[in-house]
Amino acid sequence: MMLAISRRTVRRSWPAYVGAFVALACGVVLIGMAVTITGAVEQTLGAPGVTAAERVELDDLAALIGIMSAVALFMALFVVASTFGFVVATRQRELGLLRLVGATPRQVRRMVLGESAVVALLASAAGALLSTLLAPAFLALLRARGVTTLDLELPAPWLAWSIAVPCGAAVALAGSWRASKRAASVAPSAALREASLERRRPSVTQLVVGTTFLLGSLAVLPLAGRVSPLFALVAAVLLPEVVVIGLVCFGRVLFPWLGGLLAAPFARRDVSARLARDHVRTASRAPAALAAPILAISAIAGSLIVTLSFTADWTTALNREQLHASVVVETGGDPAAVERLRAAGVDVADERTTLPVLLGADASRENVDVVDVGSAEQARGLVAVRGSLARLDRGHLAISETFAMDQGRQVGDRMRVQIGERVLRPRVGAVVRDAPDLYGEVLLPRVLVGSRAGTVETVFVVPGAVDVASVLAGTDAEVLSARTWIERTDEQARAGNAVGLWVLLGPSGLYAGIAIVNSVLIAGSQRRAQLRAASLLGATVHQLRRAALWEAGVVGAAALLVGGAVVAFVGAVVRASIARDVGDVGFTLPWLPLLAIAVTCGGLALLAALAGSAQSVRALRRAA
Repeated sequence: MMLAISRRTVRRSWPAYVGAFVALACGVVLIGMAVTITGAVEQTLGAPGVTAAERVELDDLAALIGIMSAVALFMALFVVASTFGFVVATRQRELGLLRLVGATPRQVRRMVLGESAVVALLASAAGALLSTLLAPAFLALLRARGVTTLDLELPAPWLAWSIAVPCGAAVALAGSWRASKRAASVAPSAALREASLERRRPSVTQLVVGTTFLLGSLAVLPLAGRVSPLFALVAAVLLPEVVVIGLVCFGRVLFPWLGGLLAAPFARRDVSARLARDHVRTASRAPAALAAPILAISAIAGSLIVTLSFTADWTTALNREQLHASVVVETGGDPAAVERLRAAGVDVADERTTLPVLLGADASRENVDVVDVGSAEQARGLVAVRGSLARLDRGHLAISETFAMDQGRQVGDRMRVQIGERVLRPRVGAVVRDAPDLYGEVLLPRVLVGSRAGTVETVFVVPGAVDVASVLAGTDAEVLSARTWIERTDEQARAGNAVGLWVLLGPSGLYAGIAIVNSVLIAGSQRRAQLRAASLLGATVHQLRRAALWEAGVVGAAALLVGGAVVAFVGAVVRASIARDVGDVGFTLPWLPLLAIAVTCGGLALLAALAGSAQSVRALRRAA
């Protein structure tokens, strides 16, 4: 019976569920496309003839799509939770009537969960079909943006549907779970109330979760100087989500207080600002619901932008500090260029070669660097922080600090390395400093690999008296000064970061926009009785519209301020790790994209408030 009531409720009050429907449908689309593209990547990786560079590209693509889906699902929870929280808040009298006629708390809870199940079913079906239709277009868009150059063959859609649809249902139920508990706690006397006072203080669960997450996040800062920058980069991807969850737990206290504080200077001179300030201070639910998505997208997107910018600063500083070669040759795969350099009599010709291998007991496919230790020390500043590079000449290998931390490896440990059909079990002879642009995480000595080394991609040259450009004239190789190579590498890294951010944050930005508009519109519909009372007391239509704009503006500004504080905190964590690793490192703060996030969030909130106030004013005029 309660499921039938849920179905009729959704059909009768469908505008209130549009935000949740769109968010869930988009989430299912993204998950379906992610599974489809990941399947295509796995099929291509297993195909013969895939080069080492293509494997790196495919692995990066799979990782990027996975992170995109995770961030998008995190944002979807905000939309669904906000929607169902508001729906329950606006139906206090209806839920009270149900309790008054004999409905038990369990039945009310089942009804709300049934409503989320109905929305999830419709959204999942629509999203699954759209994911199949949009996956080829999305892949073409990735190729057009330079994320991948490969033409991937998409698998059948059944696997994507079997994963995306349950994920959509799980997000819907998780988002509505707390709202259903709140609905079950509505007393029968709520049917007789004309007004209710919203609870401001956090529940015990919110207090425990919020305090734990915030204190745990703050504990990261003193430890930042003890971890590698690459590990700090991974932590910075997850840290904003933890901080946001902790802050949202205290949202009903934090955002009304901060919004009222921001509105106070204007409230002395503007009646509309005073109305907005008073409503923000007293209506805790609406400010918290509007601030949550703005906080989430500004904190997560801003932290990613700042973290990637600081990481590019770090790698560029490492390149300047460690690169001893004055000339860098990009061979373009031309073997003649390598042969000429070998025969030219330069002081050092350090060849960077990558080789695909099966690494570890799980035989994961990785690309490792094949190095001549002496040349790498002279040209690339290769240095051991633990162990000794001299051991590499006796059949050992070297690993980076980040790889050692991630895999729990130490000097002396054996590692399984399979090159083709040949299986080696060398020991870790040295742990080297991280330098992602100069060498990879695992380094095999050339004497261990023998003749199976792959194509030479880059040669770091100490030329001596030799004119390298003249030696390589007529080949496909490009000769660059060390400074030019470093600048080009930095530009390529930042361009790649921009494309990656576009892929990662595009869906999350869509969710944030849905959540912002949804929160403002539902809050506006909930305030019609208050607007009617203000109108009877003499407030004009113009003042009511300005009050709605002021309210959205001050709450949005409060959320952006808190989001900016989260970004500053995450940036401080990353900078502390970088400063430990490199002394002279630049500081590039990407103001333009950060400003674009703030302007977009604020603009959406104001536009939604304008539309919501116009709708409310029309309703008042019809009632009059």
